[in-house]
Parts: sequence; structure tokens; C-alpha cells
Amino acid sequence: MMLWIMAAVLLLVMTVILWGLWRREGQRQSGRPGLALAIPALVLCLAALGYALQGYNRETGPWLEQQQAYKDVARQIIAGQTPDQVAAKVPAGQLARVLQSELARHPSAVGWYALGMIYDQLGAPQLAEEAARKALVLADDKADIHLLLARALIEQNQGRLTEDAQAQIDQVLASQPNHDGAWMMLAMAADRAGRYPLAIHAWSSLLKRHDQGETGKLLRMGLEKSRQQLARQDRFASLPATIRATDLPAGGTLFVYLRRAGSQGQPLAAHRTVVRDFPATVTLTPGDWLQPFPEEGAALVIGARYTPAPGASVDQAGISADPVPLTMPLEGPVSLQLK
Repeated sequence: MMLWIMAAVLLLVMTVILWGLWRREGQRQSGRPGLALAIPALVLCLAALGYALQGYNRETGPWLEQQQAYKDVARQIIAGQTPDQVAAKVPAGQLARVLQSELARHPSAVGWYALGMIYDQLGAPQLAEEAARKALVLADDKADIHLLLARALIEQNQGRLTEDAQAQIDQVLASQPNHDGAWMMLAMAADRAGRYPLAIHAWSSLLKRHDQGETGKLLRMGLEKSRQQLARQDRFASLPATIRATDLPAGGTLFVYLRRAGSQGQPLAAHRTVVRDFPATVTLTPGDWLQPFPEEGAALVIGARYTPAPGASVDQAGISADPVPLTMPLEGPVSLQLK
């Protein structure tokens, strides 16, 4: 608000000065004010009015206050120093804005890493990835930066390991083979991605160094879970379903899902595809699984939803096929009828 008042006063003063000059010039030449100075005066008046109505950004004042309050903290972080202010008392979102502004003028690896950690804390993995990549340009040999980038990539993939994330983790393990944080990230993300042999390898590596107490117990639980999932993977490697429809146009979006009988919410597995013709055969594969493979003997059902709109979401798929029980092992595609 103070900035708006100062700008308005300045424009008013300039307008008055120009008005006076305009009158003097007019009286000197013909006794009547001319247009030479009237036009700039009018422009200034209109500019003042426009700024008052639309030009003032309400975020400008708070932003400048934050810049003033946390500029020194940001600069100390960029320089790799311990800030004078206690970090816990500085709002993370405000510090991120100021730190990014300072990094644009004074880039440093530690500064970009700190910004990435803040974005990670705020639940913004895309921004954390961007900051981590900028940090790696300045310091490619820092394990913490590689793991920050890996974590950001994994979070963007719903907790599942990606090839790029694995490359970042592998680079850390190449120089620090016993880095527990890297092995733990690899074990958990590989398990979520259904890459159970890799997860088993990571759990086993951790257990070699931490097989005692509560830590050893939790690691053995993770290892056993990955082994169970690997044993079940072959049973659910291929689940085909043939979907038929009467008087429905093709070219829409079809969702085939698998869930526990009577359950709601997220299915065990789901596949989305655009249908060219009916009947359409869709196969659920391990890449379609959203949750761990169920135990042997679990009551499962398979169903489908459809919308004639291509590229639509599942919430828009109002046409459905009644779920039917899934009996393992399958002797052929399950038949589903949209209606």
C-alpha cells in the first residue's frame, strides 16, 4: 500500500509541474495554453488512473517485505553458511521465493540443493527436480544432490522407480557402495515398481550391515514382502478380458480394472486404452498393477468402464460392465458386456 501511495503522489506532483509549465508556455506564446505540454499531462493523469485501478499488484508489498526479512538468510544459505535466523522459524514457502530470487543472481550448488530440499518438503517434486538438476550442473559429485533428484523423480512416478532415478542412485552407489540411504530408496522404489529382483538385492545389501534389533526386523519384513510378490508375479503376468458392446460407438476410452470382491477405492490393477472396434480384448500385465499382488485364494473380480469420449478420465466413464469373478488360473479371456 505504501508503494501505491508513493507512486500516486509522484505522478500527481509531475502532473502539477507539467500543468504549470503548460500554462506558462501558453501565456508566453499566445495567452492560450497549447497542446505541446497538455498531451504529456493528460498521459500522466491517465497513467495514474490506470495504475490506481489495475496496475497495483497486491502481492508486491508482501513480496518486498519477505525479500527484506529473509534476504540475509538466503544469501547465507547460498554461501554455505549457517543462517543467523533459526531455519524452523522461517516459513518454507516464503524462504523458497526469496532463495530462488537470490539464486538467479548468485547461483551455487548448495543454494540450489537447499531450494530443492525445501520444495521436496513442500510436496513439489517437479520444482525439486528442477533445483536438483541445477545443483548438479555446479557440483556433479555430490551424493546428496543425486539422491534428491532421484527422490523427486520417484515421487513424480507415484513412488515407483524410474530409469533416470535408478541412474542417479547407481552413481551414488558406485562411489559409496555402503550408502544406506541410497540402498533404502532403491529397495522401496523398486518394490513399488514391481521390480522385485532389484528390490530383493537392495534389501539383502542393507541386511548385511543392519541385521540386528528393530532395524533388522523391518528390513527382513521388506525382503520377505518382495520375495512373496516375486513368487506371485507369474500368476498375474497376463489377465486378458474381452469387452463387448451393443449399439455403442467405438473410438472412446475403455478402462479395465481388477479389484478384491466387494472393495471400493483404488483397484488392484487397471488398464486404460482407446477402443478402435468392439469386441476389444485388453490384457492386464504387471505394469498395470497399482497395489501388491494378492495372496493365493483371494476373491477377485474384473470389470470395465467406458466413455465414447477419447482421452477422458475414469470419472467420466459412465458406461460399465458388471464385474465378474476372476477364477485362477485363467483358461481364456474373461468376457465382459458393456451396458
